[in-house]
Amino acid sequence: MQVNSTIREGIVGGFESDLPPPSKKLALFTLVGLSVIFLTSVLFKPPTGNYFSICAFKNFTGLPCPGCGLTHSFCALAKGGVADAFSWNLMGPILFVFLVLLWMRSASVLFNGSSLPKSFDRITGRFKLVRAFAIAFGVYGIARIVYLLVFQPLSFYESPLSRLITNLIR
Repeated sequence: MQVNSTIREGIVGGFESDLPPPSKKLALFTLVGLSVIFLTSVLFKPPTGNYFSICAFKNFTGLPCPGCGLTHSFCALAKGGVADAFSWNLMGPILFVFLVLLWMRSASVLFNGSSLPKSFDRITGRFKLVRAFAIAFGVYGIARIVYLLVFQPLSFYESPLSRLITNLIR
């Protein structure tokens, strides 16, 4: 039993000591960048209704990309509008919470905290959260596009892509 626990401690201890320490430059960059995003979310009030979109996919197809509505969602969430945040982009509040945790991790790295970054890294590694977010955004984006094509096809029919397809077929 003593040998088994010694081997297990050596493996776990060796694994954690092989990992490089978190980068303080990256943590500072992340902390500043996310602070700007969160401050903008609190101060900015995006327009509603018909407004100019910078999304090239939406402007070309008339359909939203998976990231469309994230700014509105973050701004609504920062002001306490959880239901509005989910209505703008279903993935927005989930991503917002993840980014808050990432902000806390970065602050902890800068102030030499060790337990939060290790816990965060262990959880994100174990559940492969970045991959899960990418897949979830893709599935959500495709489902939203299919829903809009089936129940609100007018947005696509009036798009530049639809006009281009129509001109090519004629």
